[in-house]
Amino acid sequence: MIKSLRNQLVVALGLLVSVIGIVQGVSSYQLSKTGISALLDLRLEQVAARMRDGFAEGIPQNPARGSQDDRDIVVVVWKAGEDTPFRTTDPALHFSPDASPGFSNAMFNDEDWRIFTRKEPTMTIQVAQRSSVRRALAEASATKTLWPIAVLLPLMWIAVGLVVQRSLRPLKRLGNEVQAIDTAHLKPLPAAGVPAEIAPFIHSINTMIERLARSIESERNFIADAAHELRTPLTALQLQADNLAPHISPGNQERFRELRRGIARSGSLITQLLRMARADAPMNSEAMVRVDMATVVRDAIADVLPIAFQRGLDVGAEEMVGSHVRAVEADIGIAVMNLLSNAVRYTPDGGTVDVRMRRDHDKVRIEIIDTGPGIAEELLPRVFDRFFRANADIEGSGLGLSIVKAIAIRYHGEVTLRNRDDGRSGIVASIGFPVDERADLSPRENTAATA
Repeated sequence: MIKSLRNQLVVALGLLVSVIGIVQGVSSYQLSKTGISALLDLRLEQVAARMRDGFAEGIPQNPARGSQDDRDIVVVVWKAGEDTPFRTTDPALHFSPDASPGFSNAMFNDEDWRIFTRKEPTMTIQVAQRSSVRRALAEASATKTLWPIAVLLPLMWIAVGLVVQRSLRPLKRLGNEVQAIDTAHLKPLPAAGVPAEIAPFIHSINTMIERLARSIESERNFIADAAHELRTPLTALQLQADNLAPHISPGNQERFRELRRGIARSGSLITQLLRMARADAPMNSEAMVRVDMATVVRDAIADVLPIAFQRGLDVGAEEMVGSHVRAVEADIGIAVMNLLSNAVRYTPDGGTVDVRMRRDHDKVRIEIIDTGPGIAEELLPRVFDRFFRANADIEGSGLGLSIVKAIAIRYHGEVTLRNRDDGRSGIVASIGFPVDERADLSPRENTAATA
């Protein structure tokens, strides 16, 4: 979790805001307590001033003991030269009349008191309040200042998370675009609207993409040129072999047939190299048409039926659906044909190859299920590598599945190969392409959609 840049920023900024909020809350709490204490002192001064202005005579001469609430202030008025209070609100309390003018703290009856003493020529006025009552009032008022902090802190964490998420949105967009980059879609990342801090990083990635694109383009050109140049001499060799066939002595027929098979293998390899170069080449959108997948599957089955009949293979389509994709028809045909040819090649004589086509959400998926020996699980991740052959005993170039993978990527599709899980040996090859929804509309619906 902490490895995420977003989470690191949220935690760091959230903790910073929390510390500031806590410091602010403690400061507000202390300042509020100090302010309330000052207000309570001012109240004692004001009461003493009222007593000086003649309100002292309004206090009963003999108030009942315990008649005053503990939270009330206590007023004691002394006349000059007298040892007993002239007036008092609580006869049980006798503060010292010799206290210094102003505020002081004293202990009476095991309680701490805050006392304000006012000296007048004819009297001494003392106004007191219990310190415990003052603390309770100050803490109650100061605690109320903490509620905004307690409410705002969670909201600030949410705000920090939203701000960080919004700030990192360009990075998320760039991440999605980086994930979409592959050998068939090597496009520079857009630098518009990118934060200045990551602009050098984007520039470095774009430079790397350009170098990679040039390197891949050079490889494609080399493969295409080499395959094209080799085709001419191989064709000449094939013609020469055909011309020599009637003149080969019976004793050399077997070696001659081996020579012709070698020429045929070389020609097949060159054809596969040319297909690989075409599958890797940039896509020309003008050459794309709406391809009927059912027709492609039927044509591929028709092409392998002669070989299947010779070997006693049962090749058939169990399920077909009417779906279209937008692509170059030859590419889709090559992809399906390569998968089907692989199934026929690796299935023993008398085996079965089933072809199924179905809709899978927004994709049309073709599954080819054979009864061959299957592939070792540790080799499955490598089956799409170029020139990799899982079974060296079966003749092949090792490029067929690589071409299928390149075509699937080219059209934003997907291809998988797995062993059967129904208790029988064999492979389930699956390839899916995005459906061209407009192609599946009826003519009337298509006209309405275009209008």
